[in-house]
This record gives sequence, C-alpha cells and structure tokens, in this order.
Amino acid sequence: MPIGHRKDKRVLQEARRIVTEWRKKSRGSRPCIRVKCCGLQGRVFIDDFHYHIEKKSDPDMVGRYRLLPCVIELLRKTMDTPEPTADGNLMLEGLTPDGLKFRVIIRLEKKGGCLQSFYPA
Repeated sequence: MPIGHRKDKRVLQEARRIVTEWRKKSRGSRPCIRVKCCGLQGRVFIDDFHYHIEKKSDPDMVGRYRLLPCVIELLRKTMDTPEPTADGNLMLEGLTPDGLKFRVIIRLEKKGGCLQSFYPA
C-alpha cells in the first residue's frame, strides 16, 4: 500500500522513516534486500537511490516516495524476470493495490543489483 499521507512533508518523513528502518534490518556494511527474481544474484542494495530521487522537483519526488512501500514489497516477493533497459539496467513493473502502475530500475553490480530509481509508469 502506498504512503497515504496527504501533506508532502508527512510523506517525506514517512519515507525517510521507512528507509532508516530498512537499513537497520539489513546486515552488513551495505544495506540490501533479498530478492527471488531471476537475473539478480539474490540481493539488491539500497544505499544510494534517494540521491537520484531527491534531485527531482518536489511534486515528482513526493509522488515517487509514496510508492516506496510498494517497491519494497515488489522486490521482496516478485519472481518475474526483470527486463533489460537500453542503458544496461534492469526494469521491473508492479501495480499498487489501487491500480497505479510503477517501474523499478535496478543497476547491475558484481554482487547483485543496486536500486537506482522507481517512478509511476
């Protein structure tokens, strides 16, 4: 379920809380999430996606951060094979419970992947 707050400030606070909690749960020096999908070696690192998102305009940034819980659930539960993109990354598509389509971009690395970005489709 996407973050349901109406005010932008509350959405950003909730998203930062989720990311902090996500980092605490993962072991090791780089926070990661275990994935089951083919094409990745078992984990996706989550250490630098927010730098890309926070460069966007405020409405775009808030719209993306609203999707964060859905992105986490997609990465944990999907068994789909990610599609390659033109620049060598991998892309997964998902649906929120209210029917909004979104995409997750993962950059390939030696030890798995790295969450690059996510956005409404």
